[in-house]
Amino acid sequence: MEDQVVDSLIITAGIVIIVVSTGFAIRTFMVPTGAPPLINRLIFRFTQAIFSAISSPIRSESRRHGVLSLYAPISLLAVLAAILGLIGLGYMVAFYGAGIRPPIRAFLYSASALSTLGFESPGNNVWVIVLSAAEALTVATIVALLIGYLPNIYSSYQQREQAVSSLDNLTGTPPDGVKVIDAYVKSFGPARLGALWQEWMGWFEDLGSAGSTLSGELYLRSSRWDRSWISAAGAILDAAALADAAIDLATDPAADHLVRNGSRALLQVLEPLRLQCPADAAWPQTPVNVTQDEFEQAYDHFQQAGLPMKPDKAAAWKSFAQHRVQYECALMTLIRLKNPPRGARWTTDRDEAAKPLSIPVIGAASVRAPRQAPK
Repeated sequence: MEDQVVDSLIITAGIVIIVVSTGFAIRTFMVPTGAPPLINRLIFRFTQAIFSAISSPIRSESRRHGVLSLYAPISLLAVLAAILGLIGLGYMVAFYGAGIRPPIRAFLYSASALSTLGFESPGNNVWVIVLSAAEALTVATIVALLIGYLPNIYSSYQQREQAVSSLDNLTGTPPDGVKVIDAYVKSFGPARLGALWQEWMGWFEDLGSAGSTLSGELYLRSSRWDRSWISAAGAILDAAALADAAIDLATDPAADHLVRNGSRALLQVLEPLRLQCPADAAWPQTPVNVTQDEFEQAYDHFQQAGLPMKPDKAAAWKSFAQHRVQYECALMTLIRLKNPPRGARWTTDRDEAAKPLSIPVIGAASVRAPRQAPK
């Protein structure tokens, strides 16, 4: 009687492990929002440390990009392997409780069902037959979830990269806010800037709705080493902030809407990573890392290009700083996390862009990049 109780407890423990690990799979591949499971964050942190150590000595940006582009797929495969390993462990414990002894034999039974190779026969033991069938069905279901999950990743990736590629073709590499306005005005005229803001408003909405550490939107790098969706996002937001603050196009409110919606989308990207920026940041209480001199150089550049400018340069600077402070923390956090190509004005050329940022595993981290005092 005592042995039966012990076996029942062992089987129960195995079932608990199976349920928990299956829950990890469901949250990974079926639930697109909320913080990812702890095991996923641990694995991503571990692989991140490995890839950082491997890529740090590499001086060539293209080779470094080639190494880092493997980070997302290898991390995802490691998550899948960990989930399957936990499921196999749970069934091994359950097989042991069902009478398959010693532990190495229970392991072989679990591996047989997990791999669906069937090299171990369950015999006439009803519990072993049920567990073997359940394990094979569980593995098949998880593989089916993965097969359905991957196309969603790459579909979102392609949509994201189409806009990044279009911006690259428009402005050259790397993009920045001044280049965006210059190139678009030269090609379409200042009156058409509203169409650009509307187009990117939809892009930011899609980005914000991705919302998962394994969404692919965050970790899959661009196909070219000198492109990055983070640099593109920063360039568009800076362009919209500059246009709304300095260029006299009062009939077009879309630039202001883009700054607010884009800032919100970047914050939504950070939420599943448990990274937090200060809520309701306001300038000048919260300074920005773009100086007034840098802004005035851009203002003078647009003025010399013949664009209709707002007459009060000081008021334009204040308006720009109030826009920039909405998205700067989230933008610079993503730059430090993803380490995109250097040299983009007001984003990856900042000193703090070279400082790495880790993803917290437990709890939430408040992130604040060091900033220069405003002039």
